[in-house]
Amino acid sequence: ASGLHYTPCGRFVAFPLGSVVVLKALSSKKHFFLDAGIDKKVSCVAISKDGSYIATGHETPAAFKSEVVVWNLKKAIECISNDVLRSEDCIVHILTQHHKQVQALDFSVDGQYLTSLGGQDDNDLVVWDIGKGIAICGSPAANDLTRCVKWLNQRNDRFVTCGNCHLRVWQICFRTQKLHPVDVCMGSMRRIMQCLCISADDSFAFTGNKTGEVI
Repeated sequence: ASGLHYTPCGRFVAFPLGSVVVLKALSSKKHFFLDAGIDKKVSCVAISKDGSYIATGHETPAAFKSEVVVWNLKKAIECISNDVLRSEDCIVHILTQHHKQVQALDFSVDGQYLTSLGGQDDNDLVVWDIGKGIAICGSPAANDLTRCVKWLNQRNDRFVTCGNCHLRVWQICFRTQKLHPVDVCMGSMRRIMQCLCISADDSFAFTGNKTGEVI
């Protein structure tokens, strides 16, 4: 999601500012602007758990495709230390698949894969191979609007999505390059789930809902 993100080392924060992402050193207060030259608002940000990558999703007011930019976070941090201003050298991949908006992003626990979720006019899931910069597989996220995606913390082949009245667990089959969803049975409960968190041991998923509840 958008907002403030701490790097795993805890020494830097990243946050969107219009069409760029600001990387700020907490000790020196130095700023570094991740600008891919894409004149589109940043809609979401994700940082890999090992601190190697940062990904930004964009949105456009027209029905065109929006980009996902993958950056070398370690190189960007070096640029802050060396007072380098050019951020173009930190770009790893520019990925294009979703229409109008990228709703959410998340890296797998090992940083090998990135899942991107399209916005309301797209609502598709795509799993990317970060090393190769290619899409492995994709699928419509659900019949209703999906808002969040989170990978499990102990496996690199499963992730969870939630949104309007649904929660799904996804299994990736790398051999056939397909996604297989399993719907969580919610009975008569109908909630608009706006945020998602997975426990460290993958035993529980927590959703924050529009009604103010945590399930």
